[in-house]
Amino acid sequence: MFAVQDIVVFSVVAGALAAAVLWAVWPWSRLKRRFLIAGATTLLGFMAWNFTLNATQAVPNFDVDAPIIRLSWADAGSGVCACLVTALVLGLITDRHEPAYRVVGAAGIAGLAAIALDLFVL
Repeated sequence: MFAVQDIVVFSVVAGALAAAVLWAVWPWSRLKRRFLIAGATTLLGFMAWNFTLNATQAVPNFDVDAPIIRLSWADAGSGVCACLVTALVLGLITDRHEPAYRVVGAAGIAGLAAIALDLFVL
């Protein structure tokens, strides 16, 4: 189980990492400051997933790495939740008239950033 302050700190770092990666690699995310929205939603998704793991005491069962790719369900879940929340907010609230590939692409990048942080740091 992770301490609450660790979850909060790493969620902030995940959000900052997602925002930085989006800002650096995709100029579309700079328009209307979408990279900041993606950073905030990554923070929320990352936090929601890890608090859920703590509340259900599932950390020991989900934090087991797969033998070949060295990625655990806990790591993957962080990225999936970050991707989901980002896609929902961008697609349903802020960018309803944008092409889906842009919204899903931004959400995918945010999810991959969250997975990378969870995989190598947490």
